Amino acid sequence: MVTKTKNPRLYSRLQIAAQQLRKVTDRQLVEAAGITAPQLGVLTRVAAAKELNQTSLARDLRLNDSAITAMVKRLIGLGMLEKRRSETDSRAWVLKLTADGQSAIDRAGEQMLSINQKIDAEFGPGGLDNFVDELNRLIAICDAEQAGEGEG
Repeated sequence: MVTKTKNPRLYSRLQIAAQQLRKVTDRQLVEAAGITAPQLGVLTRVAAAKELNQTSLARDLRLNDSAITAMVKRLIGLGMLEKRRSETDSRAWVLKLTADGQSAIDRAGEQMLSINQKIDAEFGPGGLDNFVDELNRLIAICDAEQAGEGEG
């Protein structure tokens, strides 16, 4: 039995909100730091890791390998990332943040704080935290569904 929802346009609304937020955020981040939101995600993930290869990065950010390859290539070209041999496995290559990459993160961080403050003000006290919690629940549901697809 299919349960009817009060708002069957949820997927559409989430998609539109995500696209609009990304456009606004990307425009502001490019002006402030010369990078887009997905590029900032790559840089911050690499900065947080001791050693990280492209495959792990793609998995962590839930992007496909070809998207990560293109993004990493662009960030290397911008001098924000570099590839080095792994310290634990001389056959493997890992990504490392450069000083320019750290500088971009720092400049972007100031801009992201401004964007988050505007959204937080719109949602009200605790509203944004609750919304993020609900989105995390939705992500978990989708993760569980995807994990179930591999079985059977």
